[in-house]
Amino acid sequence: MKAEKTKVLVVTDVLADATQIGKLLEDQFEQVMLSTNEASFVADFERFEPDVVVLAFNSLERAERYALGLYRHSTVVHTLPHRSIVLCSKETVHRAFELCCKEYFDDYVMYWPLVYDTPRLAMSIILAARSLEAQRHSTPVRAVAAHARSVSALEAVLDKSIETGRQRSEALRQAIHDVGQTPLLDPGIAAGNAAAPEASEAPLTFDFDTEGVPEGAVDRTRLFQAAAKQIRDTVKLRVDEAERRITPLTEWIGGIKQAVKPQLDAARQLGALNDTTMPLVLVVDDDTFQCKLLERMLGSEKYRTVFAHTGAEALAVLGRQHPDVVLMDVALPDFNGVEITRRMKTSPRLADIPIVMITGHSERQVLEASLKAGAIDFLVKPFDREALFGKLARHIAR
Repeated sequence: MKAEKTKVLVVTDVLADATQIGKLLEDQFEQVMLSTNEASFVADFERFEPDVVVLAFNSLERAERYALGLYRHSTVVHTLPHRSIVLCSKETVHRAFELCCKEYFDDYVMYWPLVYDTPRLAMSIILAARSLEAQRHSTPVRAVAAHARSVSALEAVLDKSIETGRQRSEALRQAIHDVGQTPLLDPGIAAGNAAAPEASEAPLTFDFDTEGVPEGAVDRTRLFQAAAKQIRDTVKLRVDEAERRITPLTEWIGGIKQAVKPQLDAARQLGALNDTTMPLVLVVDDDTFQCKLLERMLGSEKYRTVFAHTGAEALAVLGRQHPDVVLMDVALPDFNGVEITRRMKTSPRLADIPIVMITGHSERQVLEASLKAGAIDFLVKPFDREALFGKLARHIAR
């Protein structure tokens, strides 16, 4: 996406500020919309579907309320990835920095009082648009890790297939060898000079048609021996030829692994890389003590964590990141975890993320509603370490 095609929404309740910022940006961006009526903030966002939102309120608290209210009242905001830039004054720049570090906003620009660095806002929007474009075209880490695991298993699959091929090749060779050793014709038996063998081992015999031939004119034994020799020689030639054809097959099977050694080395490296990838867990819980406990537990087992204490914060985080699993509290201050789960499952970008509900109670009604919304499992508080990591291992394709 070209920078000038970036859709920018300027939100403020001061019309003069909106007009000024709009004029400042119109030279760089073709699509700039102003939203100044609080009653239509959500409708403006949903109609314009911006790439970047510039929050130009006269206080950071007002900007925070807008951001949280947007996620609380819009039913589609979580399906529209975007970046937010908050404007601040010289007096509030440190607070703006803290909020961006906590991921309430993606960036800040000290806009008041106006300084000579007026292009700074446009540059921030361009960088935000680049970040958004990269997110849109990137494959989630969880999907990449799943592919890496699949590829890293290639060597084991190949070894198993090679061994199966080797066994079948050897069985074929033995079968052909056994054919060559079979007593197809035994002159002694044919002449009546030996006991008949078992039925399963009986050699071939001939029934010569000598009707009309004078007695003694034909040496049946010699005739039989000549025919038997011809057949044995023919069979031996065919067996020898079959064994010669099997030899290259056996050699080819044994050389497969060497032939694909570079690809196997790459597969091993992918497997090693996957082992170093730390899964990301989003914890949605308004209990700060519980969050700190989970942060320590998960960190000790090489999981990365990000926290949200309300439903609106959770949707805001999901707009920027794609966790490997969500631990979702049922009861939250704004709207419950079942509703967040339902919203996530309506978004193609978020629908594949496994959601494990965490709750202090296990009423059947809550369980049924959560499962219907799309949750795949439950953890009942207080949960122990073994239960937690058992469920994470089950639902995160590590």
